[in-house]
Amino acid sequence: MVFDHVAGRKGSKLGFKNLTLGIYDGKIFKPLDFTLQAEKALKKARHRKEQFKKQRDPRSSGAKRIRECHVSKIMNGLDMLKRALKQGFKAKYVLVDSWFSSHEFIQTVRELSKKSMHLICGVRKDGRKYLYKGNSLNADQLQKVLKSEGQEKRCRKRSTRYFEVIVDYEGIGQVKLYFCRFPYQKKWRLFLSTDTSLSLLSMLEIYSVRWSIEVFFKETKQHLKLGTCQSRDFDAHIAHITTCYLLYTLLAYFRRVNAYESLDGLFAEIKDDLIEKNVAERLWELFDDLLQVVIISIAKSGLVNILEFKDSVEYVYLKGLFESSFLNNQLKALEKAG
Repeated sequence: MVFDHVAGRKGSKLGFKNLTLGIYDGKIFKPLDFTLQAEKALKKARHRKEQFKKQRDPRSSGAKRIRECHVSKIMNGLDMLKRALKQGFKAKYVLVDSWFSSHEFIQTVRELSKKSMHLICGVRKDGRKYLYKGNSLNADQLQKVLKSEGQEKRCRKRSTRYFEVIVDYEGIGQVKLYFCRFPYQKKWRLFLSTDTSLSLLSMLEIYSVRWSIEVFFKETKQHLKLGTCQSRDFDAHIAHITTCYLLYTLLAYFRRVNAYESLDGLFAEIKDDLIEKNVAERLWELFDDLLQVVIISIAKSGLVNILEFKDSVEYVYLKGLFESSFLNNQLKALEKAG
């Protein structure tokens, strides 16, 4: 069972939560891994009796998926990050919401990448302590101190009132906290960044990339029918989500190819095999066609026996020299742009 945010206090509902890890390359969000989460055990005997059961080999992938279903979201999130890094995926920032802002998660993310990968997250105003000017303060106490010191600022671009301060977080080191009150909101929100060089605007701009996963879920639900699997078999749901994610990745790839955009990340290794002609080659074909028109026009005029020149060794040499230099320069330019 999982908590239903729409139902609110009315309780939980039968089902799973989808925890997805993805990477954003500046253009599109690409899913890398996912788990299904069961937050609570079934309370009613009727539900336990009706629950679908299936014999699985403990060594099978299905059995492993069932086991991770009952692991906490924080542990599964860290495991997915470890698998992604092991496969060679790299990111400058890890973006998560306040559900993953625990001390353990932040500390592990920093240790995974030897502090080369930063984390930006929303943070709850709970009892955790931050060291500021020798005093150990929680979020509310720290905000009051900053207000008494007259450190409140205003961001005109975002119409936001805010405090920003660098503090020491035990076991992690220096982090930057941002207390923000956005337009038409009464409550102050708290954000944390392990990259202390970021201004408020830079932090919000980077953190807004998290919206790409919402767009991803909207598109997969609307066009690929994510979440519509009616099977009672847990393995079928895993297969359904995997198929949706694979199809989305392929569609995203073809969308990029048709737009002549550079490919990186997941698509870098297969770019040369799937793109038959790049921009430089097409330009050369247009130039070659134009050259043929010029040759035919000159030949018809009778001024020069240009057709004999076209078949000469000198022409072949000049054409090869020009083609080689033109294509090489264009390809180098494309590689730099990519």
